[in-house]
Amino acid sequence: MKKTFLIIAAITAFIACEKDEKKVTNPGNGEEEELITTVRLIFNYDTVSLPADTFTFKDIDGAGGLEPTVFDTIKLVTSENYTVQVEFLNESSAEAEDITEEILAEAEEHIICYSSSEDDLLITRTDSDGNYEVGLESSWSSTEASIGTVTMTLKHQPDVKDGTCAPGETDVEVVFPFIVQ
Repeated sequence: MKKTFLIIAAITAFIACEKDEKKVTNPGNGEEEELITTVRLIFNYDTVSLPADTFTFKDIDGAGGLEPTVFDTIKLVTSENYTVQVEFLNESSAEAEDITEEILAEAEEHIICYSSSEDDLLITRTDSDGNYEVGLESSWSSTEASIGTVTMTLKHQPDVKDGTCAPGETDVEVVFPFIVQ
């Protein structure tokens, strides 16, 4: 009886492992989901001639596992407007892969959502796929000194994109702390 149980357990484990190897992590896309290890926000000042500021989140092993190796606090100036570009990278191997290019090529299937914990930081997506906003480019305005968080979420929305952040699957979400001073 014990032998039969062990054989059944071994067969079950083998079948379960075989299914996991074939599993596609994002079936709506028909392809495996990309690993996004790095998110960069590049802030260009609209009203003053200063070099761009870049704020980065980097978690080389992806979600779970080790803690992020870089997790910047966004530091902004009161009463300033910024034009912001976002980049998504997979830096888990020697050659970094720019996932931003894929998102741009499949803009009609992606949206980047921004949500500030404070009303004093206004964020507006400024690019479009022809029908709906995408969010690879955005405008940020800081009205008063404040401290809070900005949640940035990349959603994959094949065949369900409606201009909102509700449908689809989350490819990556980062909650950046920010300071406006």
